[in-house]
Amino acid sequence: MDYKELFEYFKAERKKILEALEKLPEEEFTKNRELSFYSIKDVLLHTILVEDNWLHYRAAGLHKEAQVRFEDFRTLSDVKNYMEEVDRKTQQFFSKLKPEDLKSVVTRRYPDGRVAQYTLESVLYHVPIEVIHHYGEIFAEFWKMNIDAPYYSYLEFSKVRTK
Repeated sequence: MDYKELFEYFKAERKKILEALEKLPEEEFTKNRELSFYSIKDVLLHTILVEDNWLHYRAAGLHKEAQVRFEDFRTLSDVKNYMEEVDRKTQQFFSKLKPEDLKSVVTRRYPDGRVAQYTLESVLYHVPIEVIHHYGEIFAEFWKMNIDAPYYSYLEFSKVRTK
């Protein structure tokens, strides 16, 4: 498995999450659940922001973050629009990526002033792993609401992918 396959996997599984979220009443999507972020909406938005910031700001050498305010996103449709925008940018990013780019340095400046550097290849593994971690939070909220969380499995994904 490589980073491209990890990206394909998390994006395929995200479709299942979106389908399940579309069935929820809007207030369940936006209410305070005291997760790593305020609501399911904000956790999902964070996963998109992770991809946007790492690939399209930090990896691009920009010394700023995506200008996204969680309160500007009120509905699942708002979040999906941002997701589609980031997906387009990511497709373009991968279409231009060359093997030698993987060793380039990506700098992250933390709010407390710390600076850390990583290879682009490490970032390309980090992003889908962090996103999948947060999907677990969303699944736990489904279970608390007595809703079956969408089933996802890398093993099943890889079988379908290789056919």
